[in-house]
Amino acid sequence: MKKNNLKAISLYEYLKHQNNHSLDTPFFLADNNTYKNAYVKFPFRTFTYGIGITYTGGIDDVKIGNVDYKVHPGCLTTIGPGIVCTWSSNYSAEHDTVYFTEELFNGYSSSLFLQSLDFFSHGGRHVIPLTEEQIRKVTALIRTLKELQEDRSVIPGIVHSLIMFANSIHAGMDDKNQTQANSTKERIAAQFRKLVAEQYREHKAVAFYASSLNITPDYLSEVLQCQLGKSAKKFIDEFVAFEAKSLLKQTPLSIQEICYFLGYEDASSFTKIFKKQTGTTPSSYRVA
Repeated sequence: MKKNNLKAISLYEYLKHQNNHSLDTPFFLADNNTYKNAYVKFPFRTFTYGIGITYTGGIDDVKIGNVDYKVHPGCLTTIGPGIVCTWSSNYSAEHDTVYFTEELFNGYSSSLFLQSLDFFSHGGRHVIPLTEEQIRKVTALIRTLKELQEDRSVIPGIVHSLIMFANSIHAGMDDKNQTQANSTKERIAAQFRKLVAEQYREHKAVAFYASSLNITPDYLSEVLQCQLGKSAKKFIDEFVAFEAKSLLKQTPLSIQEICYFLGYEDASSFTKIFKKQTGTTPSSYRVA
């Protein structure tokens, strides 16, 4: 398979530029005003970590790693590098989001711990509802971050505290899920999503993923139908199309290069599959 260097437009840098924020600082605090002139309507690949909380507003739809979420007031959202996502509606709810890169922790602590947190990775749970007490605590940490954001020496410690609190919230939810009958199916679905994100370029057959999970293809699709509302094959095809949309809009790669990047041998096969999923051709989608 032909290899390509994935050079893409960074939404993180774009938002910083739009808001006159220093590109050299590995940290950015966004709110609903940040997106007023920078709303991106196409799927985009993230290059940073992010933790956000929604305070008020309606219900917004977001797709993260090809999984659909409903974002209500009082929800915690998390995202990590390399995940494609998109907002299906105009994200105008009152919220705060902390974006940062691994460089934020240089000289403070090892950034390797970030890679061990499922909620920053494919297969993790990226949107969860918070209790009133959890909302109060997350809000307090973000308020402190806002007050001290000009003091770069304290930012890593506050962001680290926010990450650890998010981790404790997720751990509490996982403990609760262990008592539920569908916990095994949730785990299979999460493992499948993670595998697809890692292997989709080389493997697009359901049998490969079922074998990797030591279950039958039929049972895998049954689990996904229950957990995600779609079969394994449909998830894989949609995932590839979702990645393709990001590449078409966010990179200067040619359609032939995108075809190779996604693991297809020729552009005609890629175009046929893309049109089946989206109703349009790659070239038409790129200029739309």
